Amino acid sequence: MSDSATQLISSGNLPAPNWHATHEEAQARLTRMAEALGAGNWAEVDGGAKWIYEVLRAHNEAEERELFPLLEEIGAESLHQRLYDDHRQMWELTLQLLSEISEGQVRAPRSLTLLGQRLVDLIRDHIEAEEKLMLPLLKGKSLYWSEDETQEGYLILEKKLIAPETWSFIVQAPQVARGRKPGQFFMVAPFPESERIPLTLAGGDAKKGYIHFIMQEVGATTQAMGKLSAGDRLYAVAGPMGTPTELVEEGTIVLMAGGYGSAAILPAAEALHAEGRRVITILGGRSKERVLLADELGAASAELIVTTDDGTLGRKGLVTDALKDIIAREPIAQVVAVGPLPMMRAVSDLTKPHGIFTLVSLNALMVDGTGMCGGCRVSVGGQTKFACFDGPDFDGHQVDFNMLRMRSDWYKQEEKDICEPDQCKIGRVAATGPVDYSKYLNEAVTELDWKNLDLGAIKPSQKMKIPRQDMACQPPELRVCNFDEVSLGLSPEQAKLEAARCIMCKHPACIEGCPVSINIPAFLQQIVNDDPQAAARVIKESSSLGSVCGRVCPQEKQCEIKCVVGIKGEPVSIGRLERYASDSMLGSQELPPVEAPTGKKVAVVGAGPAGLTVAGELIKKGHQVTVYDAFHKPGGVMLYGIPEFRLPNKIVDQEVDTLRRLGVKFVMNTLVGRSMTLEDLRKENDAIFMGTGAGLPKMMGIPGEEYKGVYTANEFLTRINLMRADLFPTHTTPVTVGKNVIIVGAGNTAMDASRAARRMGAEKVTVVYRRTIKESTARKEELEHAMEEGVEFKFLTTPVQLHGNDKGWMTHAECAVMELGEPGPDGRRSPKMTDERIMIPCETLVVALGFDVNPLIAMTDKGLKTLKGGVVVVDNETGETSLPGVFAGGDVITGGATVILAMGQGRRAAAAIHQRLQGDPAVV
Repeated sequence: MSDSATQLISSGNLPAPNWHATHEEAQARLTRMAEALGAGNWAEVDGGAKWIYEVLRAHNEAEERELFPLLEEIGAESLHQRLYDDHRQMWELTLQLLSEISEGQVRAPRSLTLLGQRLVDLIRDHIEAEEKLMLPLLKGKSLYWSEDETQEGYLILEKKLIAPETWSFIVQAPQVARGRKPGQFFMVAPFPESERIPLTLAGGDAKKGYIHFIMQEVGATTQAMGKLSAGDRLYAVAGPMGTPTELVEEGTIVLMAGGYGSAAILPAAEALHAEGRRVITILGGRSKERVLLADELGAASAELIVTTDDGTLGRKGLVTDALKDIIAREPIAQVVAVGPLPMMRAVSDLTKPHGIFTLVSLNALMVDGTGMCGGCRVSVGGQTKFACFDGPDFDGHQVDFNMLRMRSDWYKQEEKDICEPDQCKIGRVAATGPVDYSKYLNEAVTELDWKNLDLGAIKPSQKMKIPRQDMACQPPELRVCNFDEVSLGLSPEQAKLEAARCIMCKHPACIEGCPVSINIPAFLQQIVNDDPQAAARVIKESSSLGSVCGRVCPQEKQCEIKCVVGIKGEPVSIGRLERYASDSMLGSQELPPVEAPTGKKVAVVGAGPAGLTVAGELIKKGHQVTVYDAFHKPGGVMLYGIPEFRLPNKIVDQEVDTLRRLGVKFVMNTLVGRSMTLEDLRKENDAIFMGTGAGLPKMMGIPGEEYKGVYTANEFLTRINLMRADLFPTHTTPVTVGKNVIIVGAGNTAMDASRAARRMGAEKVTVVYRRTIKESTARKEELEHAMEEGVEFKFLTTPVQLHGNDKGWMTHAECAVMELGEPGPDGRRSPKMTDERIMIPCETLVVALGFDVNPLIAMTDKGLKTLKGGVVVVDNETGETSLPGVFAGGDVITGGATVILAMGQGRRAAAAIHQRLQGDPAVV
């Protein structure tokens, strides 16, 4: 390896060691291949050629995608062209070599030996040029764009009307432009108050950082986008998302599109054309002006056929008529169809008898585009798939088009009602106006003359006489009409008395019960001293999310269950006091001390509790930290999964703002695994932390789940919590809440969904659970609040089939009555189904049965070891994964769990990362 290359490896800048590692491996294989050519060992030559085509070709394609644009940027055009031509020549020579070798035998050994030696020499010269010219030139260069490019939004560079209500956009979106592949889509939220919608990528430029897409005005959000102009900005653009289109390697491919489906097939046509493949394109539309991108697709196709319903352009008729003619005249290897559901169904029905592999693109209802919400579920081959994650392309012969047709018009009425808000009932809650909640606060209660006592000095026996202070809440009849926080907190007098109940144990077990090891007695003592901000500083030494944890963590199962005071009475309200102290610092400009810069860079994937904890810990140690997340706002489950009445979004925002001011950078709208891979991040960072959560919702797997009105808890809560469906139609994300709502499950998420449904106007909300309340995993407080708010519970009950009407809407849930068997190893009694059935009316059903880990990152990096369900395997002491330098924590390593557990794992990983970056031999 050259000296300059060695310098590059040690510098930590792009290009990173993986380029050199592949070059080194290639040189070793080329040596063996040259020896095999000289010895006439054609089996060895065949193996070497296959490695070149399968491995080195992928490496070269990555260079073209990630490094060649940088050569253009610095003006090294001749070098760029030379290396590009080398790639094409080595692929051509490799294919020639492979085609002439059959089972270790060749027909013309002499000429093939010359061809093989020519290939070996070409690759060696090519690698030398890259090592001595390209890599040194690109030292310190990066194709990644700064978040500054999009922090004010995504600039619309061009907007043109290309058909009635149909617009062509060119938008500055660097990450999407860099990672896009044929068939992928992106999610756009044009305004802060709008929903996220999926749009297909028609093209783009990685070097210039723009994307091209076509948008048709079909609903309120797209109609609002149609009023924007060049120079305006889109609020959020996330992507690329979805799996690239699977294109067969040989034979003729027919690409078919109706309407703005033309945008979806254009990248595939251009990619195939560049490879010299035979492509036939069929475009359809109701009339001439509805046929889109005909010139562009014609230039990328061997043959272009246009059909219109009225005959105003091309041949009169349907796209399937043209396809019939093609099938009759020549063999077809594959058909890709994108357009209206009836068109894709007709194409699939036509090709099925001929056995032609047919893909259709299912751009279904989506909220997030990552697979997290489950709203885009489709039935393919009898199995439930998520269009945004498993698709959007699926085998058309396996797709249940009836299910798609039913679900596709779910929100049509709500979209119509946006223009007539007085008629809209979705998301309408009772208007209460501002409320003075201070009148509901509780008085401090004790028999002690505490105002004339030094509470910090009284004896333990006196402390035990202080009763646990009750935290005030909104009255149930008031709170079901608003999304304001239910728990109103402790008054300063209550907080001081409650903190004084701590007997200051010599060996405080409460600290052991806290996953992040907060020094609980120390912060309680500061509250007794009338200094809640000093208490907050103690908390911040261990937790960067004190106000969050004080509200949502199950302290009764962690720190409080260890409290010695609780042995003879009720434990100290540690969680409520954590909230009280931490809230005193919300909005404060005070920052914790930060150590001197180390020059080390850490990428954090996921802006949830684990990721934010790692970011906070490492930024204070002087490391550079960048957090990547697929959503447009940091907070993860704290924003999309926990309702405002339990955890106000502004609290999460303020905690995140503190991290920003400390220097943490946030790159939002970026789905790692699609926009970039772990390997990409490893090139530019010294360590990586994965805190991607558990993002795939579990379904029941029973008949009828396809009916409209059936939600996963993730989708239901995300629409309300993050997309603000509670403010519909002021905010344009709708959610369907019928008069009768069923929630399946009895954990905290189920309680959140049931209570949200009550606030959204449901007259009757029923929680059905196959076990009893004793087996419920929800916090006692959440169960009590739900019952106070009128939620009904049917224990020992589980849905077995959902029933609906001929318009696809759910009407009833058929449930089985359960009974409990003997306790299992975990002590929980297993439910058994009886023969008894009951019917429960409902128009809305929410499945809250937990989550699996989203396997996207593991799928894109095979070196990442996972267990069944996608859970990532880590070292128990450090949190390091099977990939050196890549750590993980939170739900991605446990499945669904608590915020505080995720934070504890984040702290553990942050400590190990810091030791690694400091060169500690114990973790190197």
